[in-house]
Amino acid sequence: MIDFFTSFEWWKTEPHDELADNGAFCLAEPGKLYAAYLPFGGSVTLQLTPGRYAASWFNARNGQQLSLPPVEGPRWTSPTAPDHGDWALLLKRT
Repeated sequence: MIDFFTSFEWWKTEPHDELADNGAFCLAEPGKLYAAYLPFGGSVTLQLTPGRYAASWFNARNGQQLSLPPVEGPRWTSPTAPDHGDWALLLKRT
């Protein structure tokens, strides 16, 4: 998780769970960065500020990162996580 949190300026984010569905937790600096945590995998729909974002999955158990195609706001549904473990998504404005 250290690798995940050192990959963005987490101290500029605030909890915004209202931007995520399906029981996911969300930290955001709206319009710039969104970090969603999915404790049991699955997918999540995020409410984003319109724009284009780079996206990636992060496996919280082993540190593996998987890049995703670019994301467009204002509403985006992630692909299903690679397994049913805990995963995080990171979206950064490009």
